[in-house]
Amino acid sequence: MFRYILLIITVLSLFQSVSWGASKAPVFTQKDFARLILEQLSWTSGLPKVPADRDYLMILGGKRTYRYEAENAYNELTDRVTMRDFQLFGEFTGKGWLLGVSDTSSATFTILLPVPGEYDLKVVIKGAGFVWNVDGKEYRADSKSKNFQEISVGRVALKAGAVTVNVAIPPDGAIDSFLLTAPDYTPIQPIMGWRFKEGLNAVRLAEIAVALANSYDRLPDAGPEASPKPIAAFEKITLPSNVLPTAAAYLGAFSSKNWVRADYKGATLKFPVKIAETGYYGLTINAMGETISGSVNNIQFKLASKPYLNKLNLGVYRLESGDNILTIALPPMGGIDTVEIIKKQSTPDDYLKLAGVPGPAARLIGAEEAAALLKKIQGSITIRK
Repeated sequence: MFRYILLIITVLSLFQSVSWGASKAPVFTQKDFARLILEQLSWTSGLPKVPADRDYLMILGGKRTYRYEAENAYNELTDRVTMRDFQLFGEFTGKGWLLGVSDTSSATFTILLPVPGEYDLKVVIKGAGFVWNVDGKEYRADSKSKNFQEISVGRVALKAGAVTVNVAIPPDGAIDSFLLTAPDYTPIQPIMGWRFKEGLNAVRLAEIAVALANSYDRLPDAGPEASPKPIAAFEKITLPSNVLPTAAAYLGAFSSKNWVRADYKGATLKFPVKIAETGYYGLTINAMGETISGSVNNIQFKLASKPYLNKLNLGVYRLESGDNILTIALPPMGGIDTVEIIKKQSTPDDYLKLAGVPGPAARLIGAEEAAALLKKIQGSITIRK
């Protein structure tokens, strides 16, 4: 009798625990929101059939440099090539490389491209007479080196997803790898990065919404005391031989002892930007020239300028704690004085207010609220158009 009663109590306990579990709604996580973003914006074509966390991060992170190892992408059943793993033609990347046969052969590479766009195709090959067929267009690649050499092939426009690359390989030609590279996009992420296992709260939703709309310029300035000191080109960087300091005042006002000017060839300058705290910073330069272009941590910009020194707003960028690189391409006879860096405020209230998300910051967000906000701002999402 006692055993019978114990059995009944156990069964009732199981039913009660199931009932409690059913009444508690699952937490809507940051990963759930990342998945929703890709679905709503039709960015899922760059995902594999069974996506891992890394696959979502590759798309949202905006990095657009992808190296593909030939030995991982070819068709073992049909391609007349042999995989080798020793240094016959110098150093190689990955676990090996592909060697053609004594006559012309071919290889078919199938790759997954996470993010669409216009890419520069570079190949690491040995031999002359390669023909790369990408998206129906042919590109010739030749290397006269006896060892593997990186060759720029051309620019290709590609959609995200599975991409097939057919390569005609000359006699005894070899392929190590190939590279698709394009300027990075602004990353879509909370300030301190994605934490997929955590529940999505109000401030993280707001930070991601601001990233999607790329509205960092609307955050209030933190003020001069919180911002790094201006960088004087004359004092802080190594100048190419065709860029010289000048104190000429007839070409506009400058704040440094000297400003620098390129000759008729133009020049590219690299400014090291050291930041104490990861955050978003507005960059302004005092420069001259018809067009000023460059990049901030590989995110490109291009602005019309004037034939005299004037302030140019480069925009707001995420700068990581530690070293960052600002690259400035000066046109012929162009010049630059300083780079000003203004830190943006990044308090939870700043993001909640800007994104229009009700607080408090730690309030957990449900799927319906997240979807509603995404739908509300979808028309203003131009970050990758």
